[in-house]
Amino acid sequence: MTTLQMHTAFRLELDKVNSLQYPDFTSIEIDHWLNRAIREFVKTRYSGMNPKKEGFEQTQKRIDDLRTLVREVTVPCTTTESIKSNGYILVDGFNNTEFLTDPYWLSLGEEVELMLPGAVSAIVTGVTEVTADEYRAELDNPYSSYILHYNQAKPLRLFYNNTIEFITDGTYTISNAKIRYIKAPLTVSYSPAVNTDLPEHTHDEIVSLAVRLALENVEQPRLQTYNEEMSVME
Repeated sequence: MTTLQMHTAFRLELDKVNSLQYPDFTSIEIDHWLNRAIREFVKTRYSGMNPKKEGFEQTQKRIDDLRTLVREVTVPCTTTESIKSNGYILVDGFNNTEFLTDPYWLSLGEEVELMLPGAVSAIVTGVTEVTADEYRAELDNPYSSYILHYNQAKPLRLFYNNTIEFITDGTYTISNAKIRYIKAPLTVSYSPAVNTDLPEHTHDEIVSLAVRLALENVEQPRLQTYNEEMSVME
């Protein structure tokens, strides 16, 4: 569905064919509601805050909803400006050139390339996801997975500011990080025409969501009925 078709569908669902019952939204206003709907659609399908209570990759439908936004890049890491001891951060953070075409939006997971003592090549391994509260406990845990043992280790991972930080035990280094993420969806526009980069099967749902947001904004009496219709949406 092109942006033009989405605009037409929006007006039809708002009953603007032969009626003056509802406000006459301009193309710029419809663009606003469509883009708000796209952002809300992506976030709720990612988080599971939707009628089905299903987050990304929990079902095939949720995988298909966001698959066109999934990206994976390899970004070099550096100790420069790292806050934590034995920490490594992404070079230039999420402003790294790897993210220029497809800006980082939501995390799907990370892997890192480790250089072990005496090794001639890096190994790829997962990370230990920790919160700020868990970080200190992991440092004090002699059995934590971030500590190198039998040539295996999973560095601690923390988010802060505009980057990701990986913490080692100091016996190995991190050369690169492989970041898998959901990119920021394209901003649709009627003029110049820019189509959404979400899968075709989501377009009707996005238009319906945009209509609900618009109805809520103008406080139309159809809102309650429309919300009931939305509650059965996939």
